[in-house]
Order: sequence, then C-alpha cells, then structure tokens
Amino acid sequence: MFSFRAKSGARFRSAGRDRETDEERLAAIESAVREALVAAEREKSALGQRLEQARTTATILAGTDTYEHETRLPEKTAGLAESEAEMSRAENRLLDLDRHISKLKRIEGAILDESGIPEPTTS
Repeated sequence: MFSFRAKSGARFRSAGRDRETDEERLAAIESAVREALVAAEREKSALGQRLEQARTTATILAGTDTYEHETRLPEKTAGLAESEAEMSRAENRLLDLDRHISKLKRIEGAILDESGIPEPTTS
C-alpha cells in the first residue's frame, strides 16, 4: 500500500526546522523589546539631566534672600511658576518611564526564559 505521504503529497518540516522558526520569531520580538528598552532608558537619562538643569535654574531664579519673594519682579515670578510646572511634568514623565521600563524588562525576561537565550549582562 501507499504511505500517507505518497497519497497526500503533503510534506512537513522537521522538528529542528520548526524549532529554528520558533526561535527566529522569539528573537525578532526580543530585538524589538530590547530596542524599546534602550530608547526608554535613553529618554529617561536625558530627561533626568534636563530636569536637574531646570532645578538649578529655578534655584537661581528663586534667589537666596529670606524675603526676596516679596520684592521679586513679576517676570521672575512668572518664570518660576512656569519652571515649576515644567519640572512637575518632567517628574511625572520620569515615573511613567520607570513603569514602562519595568514592563519592558518583564516582557524581555519572559521572552528570554521561553527562548533559552542567555540574558544580557548589565554593567
């Protein structure tokens, strides 16, 4: 009699080829997650530096005299208020980035656990 293969004409890949395909898919996802993680960490670092510069500027605008706020020019007061609002937005964004980075690391860990790819070392 004829075998199944001869009747249907269907051919199936080997287990090794299936495993290779699966690994390629996971590697593509891992690469995308790694890129997103690097971009988020880069954004966090740059934002942190800008926030520190804004704090220094605000300190200079605020002055050091005890009653300086009573005689401060309206332009300086407006500049301080704007600076405080910007710093608040930056601090909120830093918190968002921390949460985002944490999620990306969990995704990356799950992919690495599933694929058997060794985790990258952090320095």
